[in-house]
Amino acid sequence: MLKKDEKLRINSIVSSRLSYFLESFKKRHIGKAKSAKGSINMKSQNVFINKLPRELMYYSALVRSFDSAFGHVLENIALEIARNYYHVSQEVVGKIDVRQSDHINDILTNYNRRKFKPEVGHYANYNTPPFSLGDIRHNTDHLFYDDETQIHHIIELKAGGDLDNKKARAEKQALLEQFFILKNKNENAGIKLHFATAYNKFGEGNKWVQPNVETFFAKEELLIGKDFWNFVCKNENGFDVVIEAYNQNIHIIVQALEEIKEAYGI
Repeated sequence: MLKKDEKLRINSIVSSRLSYFLESFKKRHIGKAKSAKGSINMKSQNVFINKLPRELMYYSALVRSFDSAFGHVLENIALEIARNYYHVSQEVVGKIDVRQSDHINDILTNYNRRKFKPEVGHYANYNTPPFSLGDIRHNTDHLFYDDETQIHHIIELKAGGDLDNKKARAEKQALLEQFFILKNKNENAGIKLHFATAYNKFGEGNKWVQPNVETFFAKEELLIGKDFWNFVCKNENGFDVVIEAYNQNIHIIVQALEEIKEAYGI
């Protein structure tokens, strides 16, 4: 169970991040309410829908804009919360051996051809000492280091709850390269890879299924929705606390959206 001060801190993070985002979001859209080139008004240029009710065009454009930007808010909330429990960075720099790169390509090709299912041991148990190292740099979504367990967690987060079919292999390749970079710095380092989503697109408590992800990621590498927030908070009640904090601050979102709607005369 999270302590009272931890809950208050999470509530403060959620509140401040929502307020900061919505001030910018509101300013951008209200500022373009009279502009024909504004993202919402541009909808009227679509000859296939501009005869439909104006409210439909407005809500269609606003929801799309809000949804694309809100994923960054959730990511920033997660990062700020995680800094209370982990050492957080967003870059992995180092060296990788050509044989390690070849091994990555081999296992990903076999996954893609469905020759075998992904397992952590396919990379964690690869122990060929590197000798031909080349420099490589990755900007990573999240790299958490846990002092208690001495484990590095490299996380690919999709805040929107989904992953494009064409990107699954590339995302796993990037994670594997980061894995070997860290291993080459310290062969005894504990490292875990994760694919994470900010919510379960099928509904919390329901089975999450995405074949293209499961083709390249082992089950134990997944942090979906509730599991991700529990991990970020290092507590089995983390998800519930984050959702409670969000619900307590949802009035900030409602108020901002009402002000935008009023500016467009809807």
